Formats: sequence, structure tokens, C-alpha cells
Amino acid sequence: MGRRKVVIEQYTYASIISESQSRVKHENCCQDAARRVSSSKTKFTQTESFEQAVDFAVNGWDLGLEQYKIEDGLLVGGATELCPSLSGSIPHIQNHIMGFPEEMYYLADSREYNLPTLDIVVNLAYNGGVAGTNALKFGKSLVSFINDKASTRNIRVTGVFASKQDDNIDAYHLVTLKDFDSALVINNIAFAFHPSFFRRLWFSIIEGKSYWADGYGQTINDYYPAISEKINTKSSNEILIFKTLNDINQYSWEESDLERITF
Repeated sequence: MGRRKVVIEQYTYASIISESQSRVKHENCCQDAARRVSSSKTKFTQTESFEQAVDFAVNGWDLGLEQYKIEDGLLVGGATELCPSLSGSIPHIQNHIMGFPEEMYYLADSREYNLPTLDIVVNLAYNGGVAGTNALKFGKSLVSFINDKASTRNIRVTGVFASKQDDNIDAYHLVTLKDFDSALVINNIAFAFHPSFFRRLWFSIIEGKSYWADGYGQTINDYYPAISEKINTKSSNEILIFKTLNDINQYSWEESDLERITF
């Protein structure tokens, strides 16, 4: 068997959503799991449609925001403050409805500077046997963990889709969910661990690749060595790398569980 080719592509949270919408399905792909509509929320994707998944990703995931007690999809207080303004990047729906001029929010970073740096790397892909409900439990636990670390660390969070695909290709798609010195946007972090971020948005992207494999490939367990140079963690004070979570169903997701599943 010949040496496997490595393909590494890098995304931001916004760009992976954009490509998942605009991609043209490749002629090699004979499945459409990403865009399949179901009459009710499925255990596999936890969304009814691709469009609903995109809406959750862009405008806020209602269930996640309720579970994490987050207002408008963003952390309020702590390291990041959400401030009403005449201009900004987030719409202030209540003020718009009431006719107030501050119809937007901007993010103000109130954390201390010169904090030690922490790189968190999480493999976002898991096998088909992982229940969507258990993936949600893991997401809630990890979001709380990241939120806690952000109060004492300057963190970067990188999500990774690592999979063996056709034609001897190992595909790595990296997503910067939070960069150093940037505001902590909880909705982005929370929805990245939602089953639909993987099973709808990433599925849509891989359906547009020439190397798409039947069954959407196989997860790569030892994923970090291939991507370490691309992430460039050499200057980080601390690195936390999460194992592939194909056995996600066995955990209750207490803090002790998080410690057990890191390298």
C-alpha cells in the first residue's frame, strides 16, 4: 500500500459556514446526507434540515443558548462584554424593535492582558455510532470548560475534522473557533460541538471534494502530528489536545472526564 497523501485546509468559523452553503457537489459524491430533510429532529443530526443548521450557526443555537444560560449567543460578563452601540457586528434585536438608536452590539474585551497562552485542539469528527444527544452533552461540558479557562488564560480554540478519504488521502480541515486576543463568542464555540456542525456543514463541504469517500470516510485517531506545524503551538505556554471521541457515549462529562480524554 502506497504512502497516503495529506490534504490540510484551514477555515474560520465564518468561512466554513460559507463554503458549506456555496459548494458544488462533486461528481464523485453519490450521497446527500448534508442536505437531507427529515420530518423531525433526528438523533443523527439534531436538526431537521441543512438550512436550519446554517440558521443555528449564524443566528444562534436556541437550545444551546438556553442550556448555557447565554444571552444573544454571546458570553455576557467575564472576559467579554456585550455593549450596545450605533454600529457593531451583532444586531441588537430588542433595541431595534423598541426604536432605540443603539441597534447593534460590539464586543469589548475586558480580560487582563499578558495572560499565559493556552492552545485547545479538539477533533470535531466522530463515527456514525455516536448519538447526537451525547454529542450535545460533551459540547455543553467543553463550552463550560473553555469559558472557565478564558478567565485566566489567553486561549485559542482550534477544531479539527480529521478523516481518511478515498485515493489514499488523509484530509484535515482546521477551523479557528477562537484566536488569541479575540473575543470569546460562545455561540461559535457551542455550535461547533453540535452534531449538525459536523454532520451537516462539514458533510456538505466534503461532498464537494474530489476525494470524498463513501460513508464520509473514517476518523483519524492520532490526528495531531500531521497538523501541529499548521497550528503552530510552539509559542504557547500550554497545549491541550483532545482525543478522538468515538467512545463519547460512555462519559457523563464531568470535569474529571475532560481530564481523561486529553493527551
